[in-house]
Amino acid sequence: MQRVLAAHPQSTRYVTSTRHHCVAVSIPFHRFLLQPSSLSAGEPAPSSPAFIEVVVVRAGTHLFAIDVDAAIEIRGPETFDRPGSGARPHLTVRGHALPVVDLRQAIGLSAFAHGCPAMLLMQNGAENVALAVDEVRDIESVPRHNVRPAADSPFGFCSNHVTLDALGEVPLIDPTRLR
Repeated sequence: MQRVLAAHPQSTRYVTSTRHHCVAVSIPFHRFLLQPSSLSAGEPAPSSPAFIEVVVVRAGTHLFAIDVDAAIEIRGPETFDRPGSGARPHLTVRGHALPVVDLRQAIGLSAFAHGCPAMLLMQNGAENVALAVDEVRDIESVPRHNVRPAADSPFGFCSNHVTLDALGEVPLIDPTRLR
């Protein structure tokens, strides 16, 4: 699957990845899918059951991680479509209306009004959703033993946490629990 795994609009730095192999390029800020790269021409990098790759996002001052396998595309600033008064916002992407899940609102902060600075399109079970966040930070590859159950998580959509080298312990979002 082709994915944009990180877009940094401030520096126009994009990162694309297949398991355990990333390529960063500097290009003008546009929304499009990047081609996956690998160590051998045209072949995906082998996945390792010993590691997990996560996308790190920020909502307010809180950091969260999401398994990269759930990520479809990272987008820059977005304006929501509002289908009607009181209805849940959605984002139209390539002709498809995706429900917006506001991560700020989900953690008890003030919701985004009409748009957000960054958006992560992701798989949420059988459907795709647009996760509204303040920032998409990085992609981290960590040993699977760094993922542990989060018995005391205040966030019902995080059943695990992952320990990242530079960031410490970060809640790991379970996309099927996001509503």
